[in-house]
Amino acid sequence: MRMEKILKLIYGYVVMMVGGEQLERFLNLCRNRNIYMEKIHYLDTDRFTAQIQAKDFLRLRPVRSKTGVHIQIMQKRGLPFFFFRNKKRKAFFAGMLLGCVLIFFMTGRIWNIHIEGNVRNSTGEILDFLEEQGVVHGMAKKKVNCSEIAASVRRKYNEITWVSARIEGTRLLLEIQEGISQKETVSETTPCDLTADKDGVITEMIVRAGIPVKKIGDICKKGEILVSGELHIMNDSQEIVRNEYVHADADIFISRQISYYQEFPLKHQVEETSGKVKKGIYFQLGSWYLGLYRNAKQNQKCISEEYPIRITENFVLPVWIGKIKIMDYKTEEQIYTQEEAKQEAVQRLQIYEKKMLQNGVKIKENHVTTKINGQLCVTRGTIQIIEKTGKESRIRESTSETASK
Repeated sequence: MRMEKILKLIYGYVVMMVGGEQLERFLNLCRNRNIYMEKIHYLDTDRFTAQIQAKDFLRLRPVRSKTGVHIQIMQKRGLPFFFFRNKKRKAFFAGMLLGCVLIFFMTGRIWNIHIEGNVRNSTGEILDFLEEQGVVHGMAKKKVNCSEIAASVRRKYNEITWVSARIEGTRLLLEIQEGISQKETVSETTPCDLTADKDGVITEMIVRAGIPVKKIGDICKKGEILVSGELHIMNDSQEIVRNEYVHADADIFISRQISYYQEFPLKHQVEETSGKVKKGIYFQLGSWYLGLYRNAKQNQKCISEEYPIRITENFVLPVWIGKIKIMDYKTEEQIYTQEEAKQEAVQRLQIYEKKMLQNGVKIKENHVTTKINGQLCVTRGTIQIIEKTGKESRIRESTSETASK
C-alpha cells in the first residue's frame, strides 16, 4: 500500500467530479477502455467524485463526448503537477539538483570510523595511527583498502591478534580482538617448548601437542619448561632410538598471589552545583562549529551531548547537533568519614579488579584490609588470581643436533 501511494505521487493523479445523466454509461465505457478510477463517491444521483491517474485523465475526452457528462478538476496532486507549477522557479530546481549531487558525493565517502573490541589501545590512539596512514573522515570509499588497513593495524599493535575492516554505507567498521603480546613470535611449525613466564601453582592444563613436564598441582618457577616439544621415540626395549621435535601447544593456567596497595587522603575536593542550569545548542559540520549559547565563565561547568545526523542506519552525515548545559559550581573541601573512606576504598579495588578481568585474569579470592592511618586511608593485602601462562620458547638447532648424536 505504501509503495502504491509513492507511485501515485511520482506519476501524478487527479481528483475530479463528474456530473450528468449518463453516469452509468460513462463508467462502463471507462471500464471497456481500461481507464481505471478509484475512491468513487456519489454526491447525489447525477454526481460523483473519483481519483484517476494523470495519464488516464487525458483519455477521457472521447468518453466525455459520447456521454455528454461534465468533468470538473478539483485537485491535481503529484510530482508532474508540482514541477509544472514551479517551472519558473529556477533557483528552486537548481537547489534540488545541487542537493542530489551533494548527497551522491557524500554517499561515496567515509564519514564515520567505528572501532570496537579495543581495550588496551584507546580509540583515539588507533584513529591517530589511521590518520598517519591516510585513513581519515571524509576520504573517498574507493581509496579505502580494508585488507591493507587491517594488516597495518596488526603490524602496529602487538597486542591485537585479529582485525576485521569493512565498509557499511558511509561507515568504516573495525572489529578488533586483543590477546597476550609476545616479544618473540614462533610459527606453528617451528619446534618449541612452553615455559612459565611467572611463578605459580598449576590449576589447569590441557595439552594438545608435546609432552607435559608438569602436572596440575605442581609449583612452577619462571623459565621452567611446562610442556616439552621434544618427543623420545622408543624401541621395544624402551631405549631411545631418536628424538623428534614438535611445536608444543597447550592451555595452562596458574594460580598466584599479587600484592595490592592503595592509599588516598581523607581530605578531598567536592564540586557542588548551584544556581540555574542554562541550556544551549550547537551545530558542527566537519571542522566548522556554530554555538548558540554563551561561553562558560570561571566556576562554571559544561556538559554536552552530541548526536550525528543520519539519513539511514549506515549513512551518517558529517553533521552533528549538540545539546549543552552550563551550570555554576563551587568547590568545597570535605573529609571522608570512616564509613565513606571504606566505601571509596572498595570502589577503587573494584575498578582495579575490573581492569584485571578485562585482561583475561580471573580473581579467586582476596585478602585485603582497609585502615585509617592518620589523614590517609590505606588499603593493602594480597589477591589470589588465576591467569594463563605458557611462553613459546624455540628449540635451538644446536640442542636438537646434540640430542640426535
